Amino acid sequence: MMLAGIVAALGMLFLLFKFGVRKVITYDIFFDVLITFFLIITLAGTFSGMMAALLGGLIVSVVLFVMKSTMRHEKLSLVKTKKFPYRRWMWVEQ
Repeated sequence: MMLAGIVAALGMLFLLFKFGVRKVITYDIFFDVLITFFLIITLAGTFSGMMAALLGGLIVSVVLFVMKSTMRHEKLSLVKTKKFPYRRWMWVEQ
């Protein structure tokens, strides 16, 4: 049960790292809830599956919280530029 939760959490974290860690940790609550619900839905059916899903969600939540508090992150913002187009969506470091 614990191994299944750890493997599920690692798989989801690797997918998040492909998006870019600095971009993901800005919206950590959204991704935390999304991953937890995804794991609960996919592993539903037995008690051990639900416990593995909740353990995986807990691991993802803790990792994202630690990363957000220790790393710089980027936020999608509307930035003014001097050339056309005068406003552009860009990832801005915070």
